[in-house]
Formats: sequence, structure tokens, C-alpha cells
Amino acid sequence: MRIRRNATLLAVLLVVSGCASISYTLVAPGTVNVGDLQVSAAQSWNKAPAGTTASRKDTQVWTRDGLLLDRLIMIPAVPDGEPVFRTNDKEAALPPFRADMLPNEIEELTESSITKLFGEGEASVETSNLRPQRFGDDRGVLFNMHIKVTDSPDYKGLAGAFIADGKLYLMMYIAADPYYFDKNLAEVETLIAGARRAPAAG
Repeated sequence: MRIRRNATLLAVLLVVSGCASISYTLVAPGTVNVGDLQVSAAQSWNKAPAGTTASRKDTQVWTRDGLLLDRLIMIPAVPDGEPVFRTNDKEAALPPFRADMLPNEIEELTESSITKLFGEGEASVETSNLRPQRFGDDRGVLFNMHIKVTDSPDYKGLAGAFIADGKLYLMMYIAADPYYFDKNLAEVETLIAGARRAPAAG
């Protein structure tokens, strides 16, 4: 059914395995490592269990008010030649990341990946305001997103990305508009802009 499909996709790539509720883990304020990506949370978040995401290993999805209303997706270290997301839908034909991508190509990769995962014709994704951003010692970009989905409210988003050692680090905040996107935007802007690679162990 289209409505059920959209509800799942609006949870941003969450595969809800027939359960009416998801067991979240509290993320306390402070420095948090997401794979080898390090972020600083000013306030508490709720982390969705790893088994509910259709994304890559080490990806984390956080939310404040529920996954259909807001979610912060952090995807560390996507290797050259692989897609940003993982899915069993062979028809999705997700585009691969390339280590030599330019900033506008990273923006286009993100837009195309989200569009294909929602399903062609089910959603339109537009990105805008591409701008430079430094993530620790690594140069990257920030850009905005606007997502329209069939039979669902509009969503706005903010994304930050950088390439280091040939791998892509991508963070996306997507929330329902109006209200929920603006509610946490200031905090999320600081969190994403402050992200960096975690220091090497030892």
C-alpha cells in the first residue's frame, strides 16, 4: 500500500519489522563517537536500534519527537564505489559514492540517493544553498534539503558532508515542516558543523 510505504520511508530508511514500537537508547549530552565520526550533543537524544535502519554499518539514527517527525542520520566512512544507503530493493539502483567527487556532486549524490530510496515518483527532493564548512581538519560542505512526499507532510533538511582518506562522512537532519524542523535546527546546526573524525585510538 502506498500509505504504508510512505510511512516507512518517512522514517528515513527505517525498516520497521512489524513492531508497533521501537526500543530507543538514550544518548546523553556530551561527546559521542559514531563509528570513527565524532559529534557533540548539547542535549539528550533517542537513538533508534541498529536493526531498524536500512543504512550502512555504524550508521546511527537519533530522534527527539519520533522518527516520523524528526531524525538525525549520521553515516560514517562510506568507501569509494559504494552507495550511501543499503537496501534489499534491487530496483532502487542507488548511485555510488566516488572519492574524487566535487562538492556539488556530493550534494547531487545525497539528493539522488534519498529520491531513489523513497521511490521514483513517490517523492521529490531538492537541495540548495551549498556552502563550504570545515569539519575539524577536513574541508566539507553544508546544504539544505526540501522533501515532498506523496500523501505526507513536507520535510526540510540540513546536511553536512566531507571526504577524508577516500571515504564519505554524511550527516542529515530531516524533520517535518512546519514546526519540527525549526524546533531543533539551531542545536543540530551546531552539532553537524562541529562534527569531525574521531582521534585514532592509542
